[in-house]
Amino acid sequence: MKIFKTGIIGCGRIGSILEEDPLRGKPCTHTGGFSALSNVKIVAGCDIDEDRLKKFGQKWKVKNLYTDYHDMLRDNALDILCIATWTNQHATMALDGIRAGVKGIFCEKPIDVDIKLARKLVRTCKQKNIPLLINHERRWDAYYQKAYKLIQAGKIGEIRTIIGNALSSKPGSLPVSQYGGGPLFHDGTHLIDLLLYFGGPIKWVSGHVTRPKGKRYIEETARAMIGFQNNATGFIEGGGARKYFNFELDIQGSEGRLLIGNAGRELYVTQKSKRFKGFQELEKIPFPEPKRYETPFIGGAREMVKSIRKPGDSTGEDALKTLETIYTIYKSAQQKGKRLRIK
Repeated sequence: MKIFKTGIIGCGRIGSILEEDPLRGKPCTHTGGFSALSNVKIVAGCDIDEDRLKKFGQKWKVKNLYTDYHDMLRDNALDILCIATWTNQHATMALDGIRAGVKGIFCEKPIDVDIKLARKLVRTCKQKNIPLLINHERRWDAYYQKAYKLIQAGKIGEIRTIIGNALSSKPGSLPVSQYGGGPLFHDGTHLIDLLLYFGGPIKWVSGHVTRPKGKRYIEETARAMIGFQNNATGFIEGGGARKYFNFELDIQGSEGRLLIGNAGRELYVTQKSKRFKGFQELEKIPFPEPKRYETPFIGGAREMVKSIRKPGDSTGEDALKTLETIYTIYKSAQQKGKRLRIK
């Protein structure tokens, strides 16, 4: 059996530390996901924090530990490079990994704060036939995949409207130059990715952004109206200065409705009204359970290995389209909500 040697850059929260959260389903980190596969071996780890790096090595029994990722790439003939660092480092590290000969790249979302570098990375991976997977993790979640199949099978008819929110507390005063964006950029990237997953290509956006600290700092709230190529309409909100976190999609079709998010799943179909003569109403029915469930971190790791064995469409282009959409929403907001086309 081929063993895929894997190196992790970034041993922090999403890289490793979230495994300590007693409430989360396990595994819930990149290292946890890859370690769950029998044909993957974590051979090296890298982090600039030496204490965190040491803890990582002890937890996952990894001996080759580095504070400089260039050394890790030089010393280990990696098959898979997993990047779980700050967003503004993603594309540069991935491109260095390609030059070092890695066979596949699994990278935390979003691709990068620099859209030119993100495009260069996607283009390079496509040219060299190197699979690039960006961790929009819900794509590998069995419930979201089940929702996709229900929609494709016509369970709720043709999609008419998608309402999405990724609501969270007020962010700190963080510079756009370093962080790229706020709630829409970091949590909302999952939202935009799912809009593309369920609704298909986006034609135009109209954005509105609130920046209490000024335009040099990330937004507190971002809202947008979205037009799909199939003539469906979307409404999204990211941030919102809430005292809670909520992630949810409300997908309404011509014959039904599907809600899915962190709080669960609901499915409604059109039935003869029990309250009004001659009317049709929505009636809640059980959301079908998937036959098998594994956390999306295992699913993503498994997809990475699969893509190396049999190269397909995993070039990062979906994630690039998500990034371009977010930046177009920001640009539209700067122009007072002017409707801008997505190229």
